[in-house]
Amino acid sequence: MVLTILNSMHKYQPRFHLVRANDILKLPYSTFRTYVFKETEFIAVTAYQNEKITQLKIDNNPFAKGFRDTGAGKREKK
Repeated sequence: MVLTILNSMHKYQPRFHLVRANDILKLPYSTFRTYVFKETEFIAVTAYQNEKITQLKIDNNPFAKGFRDTGAGKREKK
């Protein structure tokens, strides 16, 4: 698992690096190939227009405890 902190309203382009190495100690000196897929480019956001997407994010984000129905910091919908 890789944890990355993103800034809202910034554009990101993920890159995949394939590395061939026989020994993990030689990893920094190994040959590699980088792949970029245009389809994976995205802009990070913190607010959504679609209520279902907002709820999906709240349900799956471990840092959104205060927004959950069972949370102590329950918030009412406007």
